[in-house]
Amino acid sequence: MVPEVKIKQNPTIAKFLDLGQRLLSLFLANALPAITTGAVIGISVGKAAIMAGAMAVIKVVSVLAEASVDGELTSEEIKQAFSGAKKK
Repeated sequence: MVPEVKIKQNPTIAKFLDLGQRLLSLFLANALPAITTGAVIGISVGKAAIMAGAMAVIKVVSVLAEASVDGELTSEEIKQAFSGAKKK
């Protein structure tokens, strides 16, 4: 029987991958409705999707940057940035 090897995940890399996945999902969630809207009102589908997705991502990145001014970005701050909740 082969012994089980436990691999410790680097918390910084885990946080980076989590943020990357969330930002990509946010971009897609905001870009997809813009594709339909852009087609209906005659705006280039690509431009509408990129603009909507980029605006959503920039908003969250701005909140994350504000939260990390102290030099540390906690999981709670990340959750708040993506949920749109204001920090108390």
